[in-house]
Amino acid sequence: MRRGTLRPRTVRCGEDNTRKRTEGMDLEARLVALVAEAVVPVLKPRGYRKRRLTWMRETPDAAHEIALQRSHGNGRDHLRIYIEVAAYVPAFDEAIGRSVPASMAAGTAQYRQRFEDVVDWPSQWIDLEAWPQDELVGRLREAMEILSDHLDAIRSADALAAAKLAVSAGLDVDLFAWWCVTANEAERTAQYRQALATFGEEERWPRLRAQFATVATRHGLSLPD
Repeated sequence: MRRGTLRPRTVRCGEDNTRKRTEGMDLEARLVALVAEAVVPVLKPRGYRKRRLTWMRETPDAAHEIALQRSHGNGRDHLRIYIEVAAYVPAFDEAIGRSVPASMAAGTAQYRQRFEDVVDWPSQWIDLEAWPQDELVGRLREAMEILSDHLDAIRSADALAAAKLAVSAGLDVDLFAWWCVTANEAERTAQYRQALATFGEEERWPRLRAQFATVATRHGLSLPD
């Protein structure tokens, strides 16, 4: 999947008022204001429900999550957050033979990515003190729209497999199982050869190979040559 690109920055109506309201705020208050003005207006209308700094949504076919995570090194003059997206699709687990919980909220996400891998953001995190509040509100609001659109596309087992493939380094054995059950010989072979080429010289390769072999055998197949 290609990363979403943020539009060039433009001044929005009311941003002068936002600047005045946030002048003199401590960083914790700025974070509260940032969430209220950039995150909630995007995610709440799209069906997400908030729990602390995590927003979750369940659809008939998938569960999606967007989480803001605080850095452990935060202090009075420094507040860093990371953002992560995740998706769980029960049909994918059913297809590869894994049990599915009664509630999607109890499922383990099969896809998880940091936001900078989805959005063309300038860094791996957001340091609140490094941004003017009005600019950060506008840019994060747009980033939230991109993240939500990204997750909107992951609602089926096929779509989940495509999302996993786009970020796979070859070691995703669940994705390998998907190629086995869908009889996709080309992708199954390509993934195994990618893993072999990348990790075949490492000491752990015999253990990794055994994992691939176990999955292949479970589905009546052997490892590619």
